[in-house]
Amino acid sequence: MRQTLLYTIKKLLWTVPILVGITFLAFGLGLIARGDPATNRASADPDYIPTEAEIQALREELGLDDPVLVQYGRWMAGVVRGDLGQSLIDDKPVLGELLRLLPNTLLLSVLALAVIAMAGLAGGLLLALFRDSFLDLLGRVLLVLLMSVPGFCMAYFLIWLLAQKLHILPTSGAESLASFVMPCLAVSIGSACVVIRLLRSSLLGEMSKNYILTAQAKGLRRSQIILRHGLRNALTPSVSYVANTFGGLLGGSMITESVFSVPGIGSYALAAINNRDYIAIQGYVLFTGFAFVLTCLLADLLCAWLNPRIRLEG
Repeated sequence: MRQTLLYTIKKLLWTVPILVGITFLAFGLGLIARGDPATNRASADPDYIPTEAEIQALREELGLDDPVLVQYGRWMAGVVRGDLGQSLIDDKPVLGELLRLLPNTLLLSVLALAVIAMAGLAGGLLLALFRDSFLDLLGRVLLVLLMSVPGFCMAYFLIWLLAQKLHILPTSGAESLASFVMPCLAVSIGSACVVIRLLRSSLLGEMSKNYILTAQAKGLRRSQIILRHGLRNALTPSVSYVANTFGGLLGGSMITESVFSVPGIGSYALAAINNRDYIAIQGYVLFTGFAFVLTCLLADLLCAWLNPRIRLEG
């Protein structure tokens, strides 16, 4: 119990400087992507050409001429209050827009996580149980092929197959659960293949350990040994990978959301990049960075619970 508590405290303490670093990264990326937001905002109406005086007045109003440290301090003061600023394009609160679009991204992420976890667990166990068989060889070849396909290619293939040819799923939107099936498959197939390979490799590695050899000497079946003894220790690499993948999915899959017209935070960030809306970019990077770090923290704690040796080494 004491070791678990010390390990948790250590992980929490290491998380603090990482989160602070993310604030510097988010603010810095906003500066890099800035361009001239005052000009972009003043030129939002295509029928109106702003004067230089109007653009300069807008720059002063937005504080763009202030020193960088002053801008960072003002931005951080707003972050502490839960204010990520207002979009330079439509004046809408960035945090409000992220929270409005988060349910769609969260639903897509959870569905993809379920597919990755279930397919990875089932596939990894199956290939480990039938090691070096024809099924194992065929499965590994298919895994390599599927992992080699880029996500956007998989997305267009699913649209062609399930929407244009079979006419069973909608191609875009977020009106129903069916609208999320193809985006979910597009972002989860490649990751599921990675989990299958990781789990298979980990399970086969555990099968050479002394405690597994002892279980074999007792006459237990191979399936019993894998499920009762080897699986828990073999899950650690897969859990870490799935958690990192889920953290990335929470940040929004820009390409997938764009291809399937899913109104999520990934498509929101893509629009912000296209419009050079650096306030929205800063808010997006900060929001998703925090989500990713906290997800990885939970994954580390889960791995330590699954494998006590991690706590002892920590």
